Amino acid sequence: MFVVNKFTALLASLNKFALSGCINKYVLLCGHTEARPLWRSTTVSHLHSLPVTQNMILASSETTEEEEKQSNELISKVNKQLQQQREGRLFAVVHVCGKQFKVTTEDIIIIEGNWAPQIGDKLKLEKVLLVGGSDFSLIGRPILSSELVSVHATVIEKALSHIKTIFRKKKRQQYQRINFKRTPHTMLRINSIQVKPEVNVKKAVEGLEGRIF
Repeated sequence: MFVVNKFTALLASLNKFALSGCINKYVLLCGHTEARPLWRSTTVSHLHSLPVTQNMILASSETTEEEEKQSNELISKVNKQLQQQREGRLFAVVHVCGKQFKVTTEDIIIIEGNWAPQIGDKLKLEKVLLVGGSDFSLIGRPILSSELVSVHATVIEKALSHIKTIFRKKKRQQYQRINFKRTPHTMLRINSIQVKPEVNVKKAVEGLEGRIF
């Protein structure tokens, strides 16, 4: 009986010491000092930090309004340059047959592999990733609208590449083979790159140009 009473007294003293140590902790919140238990720290700090987050949200909304104003000014300048044809020499990044090419007017690019278009065919490259001039660049997400940007090209030649040697050998097995390979090539000439002065102009219905129903 004496041992049990001693053990309970020890537990009570430990609990009292722990509680006194927790309550005597002082935390500074928003310029006010208060005594509180440690287990309430997250709740009280969250309540005190709410006005700060609201101020951050208001500041971010003000910056977005300024950014929208700046972007509208830049877009109007770009449209004005396009209307007056002062954009300079345009360039574009196009995606053709799994590869990307940076092209400008009168450039010639080579497409490797079998490709259906024949000599003299005129093409419109639909997948335009980027287009730019002397003072601006338009970047697609991932591609630009075909109604805004148009890149026209012509197939000027279809030929074979130079002879490629393929040599295979296995050591200590008396095995070796030699083959020769030529890859079909299609040459494209970029005729023109055109951008309409309708940057950031939203239409009621988009994507109907060139569609057959």
